[in-house]
Amino acid sequence: MSHSGQEPSELFQLIHALRRYAEVADRTTDAAGHRSGLHRTDLRALTILMQRQAAGLNTSPTDLGRMLSLTSASTTALVDRLVANGHAERTPSTTDRRRVSISHTDTAAVDGRKIFMPMARTIADRLSDFTPEQMQTAIEVLAAATEALDAFDALAGPPADHVQS
Repeated sequence: MSHSGQEPSELFQLIHALRRYAEVADRTTDAAGHRSGLHRTDLRALTILMQRQAAGLNTSPTDLGRMLSLTSASTTALVDRLVANGHAERTPSTTDRRRVSISHTDTAAVDGRKIFMPMARTIADRLSDFTPEQMQTAIEVLAAATEALDAFDALAGPPADHVQS
């Protein structure tokens, strides 16, 4: 038995279930994005922009590229694509006219709801039979797993073939 009181097989079953969920979530998100004409990286970029804007943070193309591990050329192509389809806009910096901030548009928020609300409703329907106590435990388990992956990622550093420009 592990120090947490869980049998190793239970922990492996949980890790397998988390991995399976991540795989299905990735596949489902990719398919929904493609149906809406958005690439996976576009969706990730819009998520970052929405989260940062909600927190009152500006995001430069350099910031976005770093957060997505993209080269400057790939970041430029991404931002051009998001601006062209009306999901993002470039705003000149108020302090340095050579810099711009990237922000999501209302169109991006509306399209995001169209893409993700049906998935969220489907998940909510499936989870509705769990008790509040079970849901709280699930929240704690998912938070712990997320923290573990964040810590692992921070220790591992960028991939060896990662090129930042």
